[in-house]
Amino acid sequence: TQSVRLVCTQVCVCVCVCVFVRLCQRKKINKLIKLRTCAEKLLSVTRLLRKPDCLISLQSSTAPQATMSSKGKYTYYYFNVRGRGEFIRWILAASGLPWEDKRFEMQEWQTLKPTIPGNAVPYLVTPEGYQLRQSEAIARYVAKKGGLVPTDDLAAYKCDAIVDTVMIDMFDALVKFMPLKSPEERAKGFQNWNELAGPKFYGIIDQWVKESRSGYLVGDRMTWADLTVACIVNSLELIDEIKASQDAYPDVKAFAEGIAQSGKVQDYLKTRPAGMFQF
Repeated sequence: TQSVRLVCTQVCVCVCVCVFVRLCQRKKINKLIKLRTCAEKLLSVTRLLRKPDCLISLQSSTAPQATMSSKGKYTYYYFNVRGRGEFIRWILAASGLPWEDKRFEMQEWQTLKPTIPGNAVPYLVTPEGYQLRQSEAIARYVAKKGGLVPTDDLAAYKCDAIVDTVMIDMFDALVKFMPLKSPEERAKGFQNWNELAGPKFYGIIDQWVKESRSGYLVGDRMTWADLTVACIVNSLELIDEIKASQDAYPDVKAFAEGIAQSGKVQDYLKTRPAGMFQF
């Protein structure tokens, strides 16, 4: 009887071991099946991502579109005037980057407009073919590429603040007497500028200049802030009706003339067309 019990016990143990092994094998097989299914799904996604149309659909809607730039240069499109787009030309010139100045006349705009992404200028195409828009963003991008943005965060902020003051706040005051206004409104705008806006903004620039110890507005070398301010001062000289408000700040005029006479900027100014300050 004892031998029979021993045999039965051994048989039971063997059966239990076999069942346990079988269950483990099934779990392993199921796990392998799941892994294989995941791998097949991953492979299908990988194949899908190889398709060009899928790659395009995954791009951010705000990413610049790619196109071919001419001769490996930065190609800049803007009216044959100064206006809001001229300061980018100064920055491109000072940066030393290869660039091409694509100017067009006002009467050409309606034909050209549908071919420009966003139907607005300024517009820049990089050597890699990226299409860039928004004037301050273009200027900052080019300035970084050309080493005209400080590496120090606080200094870079100061440049941004100066550019925003001139290109946003100052321009908002200027548009109050644009050519589209009636002669009466335009005359009133000139008066407001000479009595209020001009002294305000020239006074701010004058303070920046006086606080500088290096001759530059930020740090000890030229930045895109210097170029932006000098460009606007240079352009406003063309408007006879507000020239007097600028003449009251000789330090501002001297600063702008100094930046304009720097090598690469001076070379650009010698060859640029004599476009009026228009909008």
